[in-house]
Amino acid sequence: MNVSLIGTNGFMSNCIGKYCNEQGYFLDVYGRGEPKSHNYEQFFKLDLLSDNLRNQKFVNSDVVIYAAGGGIQFGLKEDVDAIYKLNVSVPISIFNILKDAGFNGTFITFGSYFEIGENIENISFAEQDLISTQLFAPTDYTISKRTLTRFFSSAHANFQFYHFILPTIYGENESKNRLIPYTLNSIYNNVEMKLTSGGQVRQYIYIFDAISLLFNSILANIESGIYNVPGIEEFSVKELVESLFNLADARVPEDIFGKTERADVGMKILKLNADKLLNCVKLKSETKIADVYQKYSFDS
Repeated sequence: MNVSLIGTNGFMSNCIGKYCNEQGYFLDVYGRGEPKSHNYEQFFKLDLLSDNLRNQKFVNSDVVIYAAGGGIQFGLKEDVDAIYKLNVSVPISIFNILKDAGFNGTFITFGSYFEIGENIENISFAEQDLISTQLFAPTDYTISKRTLTRFFSSAHANFQFYHFILPTIYGENESKNRLIPYTLNSIYNNVEMKLTSGGQVRQYIYIFDAISLLFNSILANIESGIYNVPGIEEFSVKELVESLFNLADARVPEDIFGKTERADVGMKILKLNADKLLNCVKLKSETKIADVYQKYSFDS
């Protein structure tokens, strides 16, 4: 399989690169910097915000994966125009470029269950529910991802395309500012934590389980469209933090919750119904956080 990966050195792109290496896939990568954590055949320097996307060699690939994006990390100040360009304009442009080139492979993009918006109901959103939600979207990241998903809900092409809606993905080497590494670092290095009240409910899937499901969907040649990726585990933030302390055989401090606010606190419950995808492709592994938390490493 000849794979072109657009976006380098992000958590998702690095893990996709490693997976392709393990499977023996031919991998070309496109981005501003050469990948640091996996091998590849060719690197093409490409600034998605300024360079011409046409006449790129990815149109000759079997699979094109768009793994770039903006506004992913809460609290990180990013240019608003760049967020919308990376999350909406660029992937749509690539989709149209592939159409114009007579591409006959598979194009993959990603959405997020943050597109649900500020939900307080204990319900799981199927694809059509997510497409039609009018719940308040508190961030430009949420709005931009929602916009791209609605594009793909109406898009047509002669090639296969899959827009995967992701729950929370996690794994070793994810950003140290994300909840699991942030918690584990505080435990191992006795660093004070500042968390929200911890009531937000989230679904979690190990990054390599999600990527395996992605490639198995390609091999199964499922119908083009939008697919929710399943969450294997479900926790409130407080439950997850407490479970990590228990796994590390450490006492949970009494005063770590309710010390900060985040843009997603109004998103009380985010849950996906992934029956559509799981009826087409079986999940081959159900890794749990307890299985991999020891793979995280931190400087003392």
